[in-house]
Amino acid sequence: MKNAGIGFLLAWQFFSFVPIKKQLDMNKSSITWMYASLPLVGLIIGAILSSCANLLVSYSDLSNVLVAILLVVGMIVFTGGLHVDGFIDLCDAFFSYGDKEKRLQVLDDPRTGAFGVLGVVVLILLKFGFIYEALEQGRFEMLVFIAAVPYVARVGMLMYFVSMNTSKQTGLAAYFKGQVMTKQLIVKSVVMFALLSMGAVYIGLYSFFILVAVMLFAVVLYRNWSYRNFGGMSGDLLGALGESLEVVLWLVVLLCI
Repeated sequence: MKNAGIGFLLAWQFFSFVPIKKQLDMNKSSITWMYASLPLVGLIIGAILSSCANLLVSYSDLSNVLVAILLVVGMIVFTGGLHVDGFIDLCDAFFSYGDKEKRLQVLDDPRTGAFGVLGVVVLILLKFGFIYEALEQGRFEMLVFIAAVPYVARVGMLMYFVSMNTSKQTGLAAYFKGQVMTKQLIVKSVVMFALLSMGAVYIGLYSFFILVAVMLFAVVLYRNWSYRNFGGMSGDLLGALGESLEVVLWLVVLLCI
């Protein structure tokens, strides 16, 4: 239980802006729990944003445009911009039109290029547009998906991390990949996902499983694309997947739910 608690705090430390100013014990068990806690962190972030949106919808006269803007900004702030940064690096690397080695070099370059700027502008506009349209269709009905989408997106990130080899043997992603106890991570993650799925069934949120199905399909496509263009996984590719999945899932909410 101690390692579970440490892993939960590590998940906040590495995957959010929450300042956990404490030296935490990073062993194989706590790191495994850190990744198992990743979807839970997404659910809590989504629940906080959903609660804030509910207050704005219920007790203010703010337009859907402003509520959608605040939600998108909140999503970026809660992650500390880490996933957005990964998406920017991905755009710069992929559109460098080099071979795998060249793309990996660009991926590690801390500088931001033109394609990264264009990519993140498109990403934010799409996310804002989809959330705004979803709110227009049903303000209160969509509040539950503000919590569900970040959770499902992080389940996808976890699946990608578990099932992929790293593109290089150095870096934070390679270190964590070597430390994680894969079998235990899978068991913990399946148990937590099953509990959340039962919760979704209990409240009648059957559309949750539509999001999961789309997420699974998107992760398979992204895995194949990652191997083809980068030779494996990296921290930037993992963060970029999280941002991309949220956009895709909001489109599903808008069109199908």
